[in-house]
Amino acid sequence: MFTKRSITLCFVAIIFCLTICSSLLVYLMLPGPLAEEKVVIINPRTTIVNIAKELHEQNIIAHPWCFTFIAEIYGHFKSSLKSGEYEFASHITPLQVIRVLSSGQSIIRKFIVVEGATVHDVIAGLEMNPRLIGALQENVTEGFLLPATYFYSFRDQRSKLLLEMKRQMSDALDQLMPKLSPDSPIKTRIEVLTLASIVEKEALFDDEKPHIAGVFINRLKRNMKLQADPTTIYAITKGESKLGRLLTRNDLKIQSEYNTYHIFGLPPTPIACPGIKSIEAVISPMKTQDLYFVVDGTGRHNFSSNLDAHSRNIIEYRKKRMEDKLAQKN
Repeated sequence: MFTKRSITLCFVAIIFCLTICSSLLVYLMLPGPLAEEKVVIINPRTTIVNIAKELHEQNIIAHPWCFTFIAEIYGHFKSSLKSGEYEFASHITPLQVIRVLSSGQSIIRKFIVVEGATVHDVIAGLEMNPRLIGALQENVTEGFLLPATYFYSFRDQRSKLLLEMKRQMSDALDQLMPKLSPDSPIKTRIEVLTLASIVEKEALFDDEKPHIAGVFINRLKRNMKLQADPTTIYAITKGESKLGRLLTRNDLKIQSEYNTYHIFGLPPTPIACPGIKSIEAVISPMKTQDLYFVVDGTGRHNFSSNLDAHSRNIIEYRKKRMEDKLAQKN
């Protein structure tokens, strides 16, 4: 038999539980104290207590003990909180925070490989990225990474991104190589990438790339040295740094297999990672009689088919450069 006292105690306990549950529900739905959106990293094996502490310190939630209690229950019946990098909107509610953390959907970030980057540049960028994990042990030949935008999330493997860059370059070559003309002096994938990397370094504008490629193709057909400054720079830096100065006459005499002022034909490997436009330019170069080009002072080039015209273009460039220097002084 229930006594009057036991019934009263039971009633009080029910009221107390309902009050607690009601308070927790209200807490779950109330906007949090976060004034503006914020990114937080939750490391692997972080306990719910420490997650709540971190979120409270970042001013994302109030009352961390309430959050811990609810997150424990949520994890038991639905999904536990997961590590990752998360973005929280301003005044996000505790329930929304729990749903974000239990989804495991980290922020998707971009890793950009710019056209003309070297393999050294790319690997250095991957290794310095604190959100990525894992050592890089892949052996990558210079030039065989496709410049593009790649996506990753917190604690993705560095090797996964690097292999994706290699795969995309391989796929691009698979699509473009069948278009290579049979009479081209360029025959293999590595030769295509090597010349494309030189074109990439020479051309500032995409519309000039087929013309520049056409000049180099003509020179190869006539067994003329390419005499491309970027190859001399690579001979000096090995693609591991910027030269930081203008080339000198002595630089052009460097006896290196990469210096096209010294060797005939192509260097043994690319000197950078060329973009699609540069590869397409080598696959389908402009049909031209030109054998020379020189910068015109605006980032573009003047082209010529004979040495006399080329010499005049050089004189014109030097004259313009001198005029620009005088204008800057005045």
